[in-house]
Amino acid sequence: MQPLVEKSSEYLRQWIDRNGVDRREVARIVEGVNLSSRREVPELPDGQQPEIFIPGLTASAWWDSGEFSWLGALEASTADITSEFLAAGGFGGGGVVSQPSELTDQGRWTALYLYCIGKAYSRNVELCPVTMRALAAVPGATAAGGGMCYFSIMEPRTHVSAHTGYTNAHLRCHLGLVVPGGSRLRVGGEIREWEQGKAFVFDDSFEHEAWNDAESGRAVLLFDLWHPDLTDLEVRALAHMTGVWRRLTARSFWSAELARS
Repeated sequence: MQPLVEKSSEYLRQWIDRNGVDRREVARIVEGVNLSSRREVPELPDGQQPEIFIPGLTASAWWDSGEFSWLGALEASTADITSEFLAAGGFGGGGVVSQPSELTDQGRWTALYLYCIGKAYSRNVELCPVTMRALAAVPGATAAGGGMCYFSIMEPRTHVSAHTGYTNAHLRCHLGLVVPGGSRLRVGGEIREWEQGKAFVFDDSFEHEAWNDAESGRAVLLFDLWHPDLTDLEVRALAHMTGVWRRLTARSFWSAELARS
């Protein structure tokens, strides 16, 4: 996202002034945006490297499932969510798009998007009403507020190399839908296997990588939620800034495309 992050502080100041927000109530958001824009993120726990760093948030690569009371209801919806995924195109549907090729050093990683940095993929959302209802019951789910939400697909014999998410203000949840043996995820120093009908929560600002060593595809429902340490006002500020970053990224992309034409 750099160098777009460098422009962030002024956009945040404008939002604070326009909404009459007491800067003391969003002090760590201001501090984090300023630190990130100056590329002065402090030394963090081993393997954690967000581009947008918000100080003062609990840092843990893996989170205890018992902290999320909604997980059981989400897992109970697995069969219906899986049916919607397959009906919407599943592994080979026309709406499936490739994920960053530089991260996939073996095989192919693709996605059927519901939301991407808060932007809705309306057709896919309309095809998945049960999935959207299940996500609506998750406190802090960030789909429309700036997070990622998609069906993540790994084809057979695929390895997604080590990488980190862009902010520690989100946590990420995976719900196993179609899970062959040999598919697993490393976050920080711990590896866990996906299980069909089971969900887990982790912090993707820690280094993570994934494998599907099976001869068949793996699919999970992936979505972000706001870090539970954030206040409602801090979430409002971050949701606004995520929209800013999305617009600046799109503007930068199309400017580059026009320059090459």
